[in-house]
Amino acid sequence: INFTGSGEMDNGFTYSVNTNIAGNDMANDSTILTLDMGALGTIGFDQGVGAYGIASLENNVPTAYEEADHNVGTVQDGLNAQGDTNVIGYKNSFAGVGINVRYNPTAGNTTKNLAGATGGTSDASELSWALTSAVPGVDGLSVAVGHAKTDYSLATAKADEEITASINYAAGPVSVGYQQSEVQSGTSEANGHNVTAYGIAFNVNENMSISYSVNEVEVDKTGGSTNVTEESTGIQAAYTMGAASLRVAFNEADGVNGVAADTKESTEISLALAF
Repeated sequence: INFTGSGEMDNGFTYSVNTNIAGNDMANDSTILTLDMGALGTIGFDQGVGAYGIASLENNVPTAYEEADHNVGTVQDGLNAQGDTNVIGYKNSFAGVGINVRYNPTAGNTTKNLAGATGGTSDASELSWALTSAVPGVDGLSVAVGHAKTDYSLATAKADEEITASINYAAGPVSVGYQQSEVQSGTSEANGHNVTAYGIAFNVNENMSISYSVNEVEVDKTGGSTNVTEESTGIQAAYTMGAASLRVAFNEADGVNGVAADTKESTEISLALAF
């Protein structure tokens, strides 16, 4: 269930707030407050939506509904390792290039650190950004790059880094995309993921779309162990009829969580209604 509100200030700036409630426990899932300042860009306070920084490029390949690793992949796309809660975001466009920046002043803490009280073993801050642009002279072709780095105050804690790049092309009813990402972490025995994602989507008509996508995550193993790839594949379909949207996802994964021969399958049927 989504609750959305919006309004306009006296100076012409507009604001909006969205809260999402998910699950049968009716718990709050995510919330975002944004302030659109026109040519000055948009600033936001994000609690789990993932609208800013490298989170905006997660699985940046076309799908009709969900990603290939939805409900089956444990490693997932590897991006946005620090999460997207308690973040401040800013996005704007300059000369056709979209700029999306996120800052998290308290990333990676064991517990919250408040003024006058210390609760974690190591403070950390994260800066993340994403750039998107259409390719001049080639209709339908767009590229994107993103980077995130988390620095820790503890001298022995290595910085976490993430980098990604994607290319997408749309021609009529067909869209194709390809993405490469790398995640490097100082965590022992889990210090790297190499991600390859690609997909194709087809708009059958103005109401129905279908897609096929693949998400491969190579999990680095230390101590001489052989790397294992978690490979997820997904077939998606979506049909919209007025205010109702029916979506279906058939996903499966092999090498789940970097464990060879560990498999998982999922079938999801979703009905969304707008009032």
